[in-house]
Formats: sequence, C-alpha cells, structure tokens
Amino acid sequence: MLKVSSFFILLCGLLASSSAQEVLSRVSSQITDALTQGLLGMNFLPALQTIDFQEPLKNIFSLALGRQLTNGDASFMVQMKDLRLFEVSLENSPDFKGVELQMPLAFSIQIKFPALNPYIFHVRTDMKVQLYLEKNVDNRYQLAFGHCRVVPDTIWIQSGNFITPMKNFIVENIERVLGNLIIHNFGAKMCPFINSWLYNLNPQVTNQLISLLLQQGRYQATFEITPK
Repeated sequence: MLKVSSFFILLCGLLASSSAQEVLSRVSSQITDALTQGLLGMNFLPALQTIDFQEPLKNIFSLALGRQLTNGDASFMVQMKDLRLFEVSLENSPDFKGVELQMPLAFSIQIKFPALNPYIFHVRTDMKVQLYLEKNVDNRYQLAFGHCRVVPDTIWIQSGNFITPMKNFIVENIERVLGNLIIHNFGAKMCPFINSWLYNLNPQVTNQLISLLLQQGRYQATFEITPK
C-alpha cells in the first residue's frame, strides 16, 4: 500500500495556497481598481457623520471639567471629518471558499472642548467583507457576500495635538472609547452601504470576480456567466 507522509500533504497544501495567491495577485489588479473607484463614488460620509461619538465621550469630559455636560452644551462638540478610502485589495481566506475584500479607511475626529481647543484624533482602520460563490436556481454560480466587519487589529489612533502630562489621562481614555466605537458603531454604519454597493455592482465587475473565484480552484466546475 502506498503511504503518503504528513509532510507531503502539508507541502501540497502550501503549494496550492501559494498558487491560488499568485493567481489572485496576477489577475486582481484591474478588478480592485474598478472596486476602489466604485466605492469612491458612494456618498457614505453623511451617514457616518450620524454616528454618536459625542454621548460615549461625554463622561470623560464631564469628569475633566468637574461638572456634567449636557447634549445641548455648546462648549462640547464631536465631529468626523476628512474620510478617505485607499486602494482596496483581495486576499485569500483560509477559512472558506472565497476571498476577502479589504478596504483601508482613514478619517479624523475633531473634539471641541475648552480644555483642548480643539483636539484632533487621526484614525486609520481596515474593513473586510467576504466574497464567495453560490449556486442559483439555474445551478449557475453567482457572487455572494458574507461577514462584513472592522478589523480590530488594524485600528490606529493618533492624537494630532501636543499632549501635556495633565491631559494625558484624558487622551488615553478617548483613544480607548474611540477604539470601541470604531469596532461597533462605525462598522454598523459602513456595512449596509458596502452590502448595498456589492448587491448593485457593475455586471462586468461582478463577472470578473466570479471568474477570479473560479480560477482559485476551490469550486468543482465552471458555469456559463450571464450579466444581471
């Protein structure tokens, strides 16, 4: 009986993974350019500006000020500004038959408060959404998308002002609260826009993504691809 060593199985797995990544890198550039331009055309900043950063941060500043701030207090204001999207990318996912669309974002949070006058925090983070194939009623593959999320490990927050030792404790608390808000509130606002955009994606780009996923070799057969 022919015995296959565990090392050989592992090597085959690594070669298959490497080959799939090479295919992805070689053919995805044109697709990611189109995806980036499509996302840039989405007007999602107004919706993101409705994220309530002010309420969770209010307690920090109430403590620093020595009195409870109210929602109508003109001396305290939090705004999101300068939202930017960078070039998106496609990455193989080891956990499912598909790829992950990675979207790097940057923005700033401006806080108007008498003790800070005003204070700016620069934020960068990545969002990811799963793309995969599923069969429709005609037994043909169609593009589907799954879990959309902010990637916690990619969150980077930096204060844009000079920090004195007296203000350092305020800044540390702000960064902690902002990190939690970005993971939960920011993702909750962005994901519906991303899902809607993918659902109405240009048919040509959709077919290119389907072809790309089929080339990854994780699906058993190819089917005729028709525009939406």
